[in-house]
Amino acid sequence: MIFSLLKYMQGFLQVKITGKSPERFLNLCVRRNILIWNLHPAEMGYTFCITLRGFRESKDLLKKTYTKVEILNKCGVPFWFYRYRKRKLFALGVVLVIFLLSRCSAYVWKIEVNGTSRLSEPMILTWLEAKQTGFGTKKANIDCEAVEAALRSQFEEIAWTSVKLEGTKLTVDLTERLEEETGAQLPSEGAWDLTAQEDAQIVSIYTRSGTPQVKKGDVVSKGAVLISGCLDILDDTGAVAKQNYIVADGDVTGRVYRSFASELIRNYHKKIYTGEQSTTYTLQLGNLKIPIFPKHTTYEMCETTVVEHQLEILPDFYLPVSLYKTTKKAYQYMDEIYTETQAEAILTEEWNQFLEKFTQKGIPIIVKNVKIETTEKKSRIRGTITADISIKKYAPARRSAVTTEE
Repeated sequence: MIFSLLKYMQGFLQVKITGKSPERFLNLCVRRNILIWNLHPAEMGYTFCITLRGFRESKDLLKKTYTKVEILNKCGVPFWFYRYRKRKLFALGVVLVIFLLSRCSAYVWKIEVNGTSRLSEPMILTWLEAKQTGFGTKKANIDCEAVEAALRSQFEEIAWTSVKLEGTKLTVDLTERLEEETGAQLPSEGAWDLTAQEDAQIVSIYTRSGTPQVKKGDVVSKGAVLISGCLDILDDTGAVAKQNYIVADGDVTGRVYRSFASELIRNYHKKIYTGEQSTTYTLQLGNLKIPIFPKHTTYEMCETTVVEHQLEILPDFYLPVSLYKTTKKAYQYMDEIYTETQAEAILTEEWNQFLEKFTQKGIPIIVKNVKIETTEKKSRIRGTITADISIKKYAPARRSAVTTEE
């Protein structure tokens, strides 16, 4: 792309060469380092592109090789300026546009956030705005590595993040931790115990550092110490002489139970579109909004959809110019009743979404039970599952005084 831009700035010609020995002409151009591209065979010769400077340097080669050249097309900035040389205001406008584009390229005009689930995109955008890294921030003032570190420090839900600047676009890619992992971040130093984050039955325990306090099959309650950060130092008699406190580490899996319940009222209001709709447009220049052909149409009830189209002149090169299309569709409500089949299908879909939260995280479901009851007015679903999950959570180590006798 840069090579094409340089050729366009310098100016180039699309030509056709004919004569006795056009191949010799091409070989001599290569020997003189005259750039030629887009070479194609043509009737009695060849067509190709050559720079304006190269065309001037090759004139003596035409006589030497008994060839003739025909200019097919002229491309590039020099020819463009020559064509509009008498239109001074137009040329001034072009220079002004180039100056404004160069100024705009120094700022961020587009922010894209990817990978949010529990966190929302508006939340991240608001945080970036508060840290002077939002819309309209000068790119020279943005330290991507510092923003990454600040995001991980501010939001414990974030496991990994990447912040990059491309053109006038700032892209923030996030990977969120699993909900069970939020309290299981390994501290760097200090005295910490691994505790149970909820009631469970121990399925497996593996200790890397610390003293295990439970074993497979034990039933523990929330907050119970699983692996202690206290290491007992024994003397020759087997008594505790000293206690060292470290950061406990290990993997603890517990069997837990989850319940699910939902209810659906069979009488509901169905949305029916009337067919009436109106569309308005708004042009935004920076923070200035300009309505375009505004329509003051009001509906008793309507569905509003806003679509933004931001000006992008090159890939990832956005400008602070946006066109908003606002569409309003009128609708009415009608009283309807879900059939028993429809109600069961809706509740079953909710149950499947509940199970999907576990399967997406790779959590094995050991047992699942579900029951749907339908009456004249409502339908209910109740379900339970048994799953094996990581139940560890860090808490400050519980220190105990040790007395020794000589």
